[in-house]
Amino acid sequence: AIPTLHLIHPCTVLVTIEEKLDAKFVTDPENSMKFTKVDRKGASKGKSGSDLSQFFLDTSATVEWMVGECGGEGEVLAELQISFIVFLLGHVYSAFEQWKQMVDTLCRAQTSLQTRPEFYKSFIHALHFHLKETPRDFFVDIVSRDNFLVACLGEFFRTLREGEQEGVLDKGLVEKGRKFREHLEEHFSWEFEEGDDDELPVVVELPGDVA
Repeated sequence: AIPTLHLIHPCTVLVTIEEKLDAKFVTDPENSMKFTKVDRKGASKGKSGSDLSQFFLDTSATVEWMVGECGGEGEVLAELQISFIVFLLGHVYSAFEQWKQMVDTLCRAQTSLQTRPEFYKSFIHALHFHLKETPRDFFVDIVSRDNFLVACLGEFFRTLREGEQEGVLDKGLVEKGRKFREHLEEHFSWEFEEGDDDELPVVVELPGDVA
């Protein structure tokens, strides 16, 4: 289980962890990190038809599962920060994969944005400092040349925009998200495409005999 970590500037955490981190931490299985599994398939059990389609478009059920599995919102944020720091300092690829899956899941959770506004304000705050610690082209996939963060954050900002229009989101969260987007566009020159609803993917169930 990941212990509670108060949300602070990552550089403060880096100094503490860097002093204690050594090669044994990375190579010895007994000292390896045990991350919470981001299990979308497990969270989808018992769902079918339109409910299953909505589940894969809105990852809120997985977010709620993560909060319960970790022991609270603070613990989810702690694991997000720890996974990033372990990758940044220890060069542990599995930690980066954990961070990547958590960010993607949190960005696509439409309902959770409505029900957990303070949590998402803290999420934006943490992500802001994570990105300050990395070069501009760090998250570009070397094979596809696509930036996974642009894709999932584009979905995140689209949900914020729609929630603002519908009046269902916390105003402070919407404003924090707007400032975060403006910062990313200015600092990284990222362009976020917010597709229309007609362009969003639709998940359907296929007959059992269809390969």
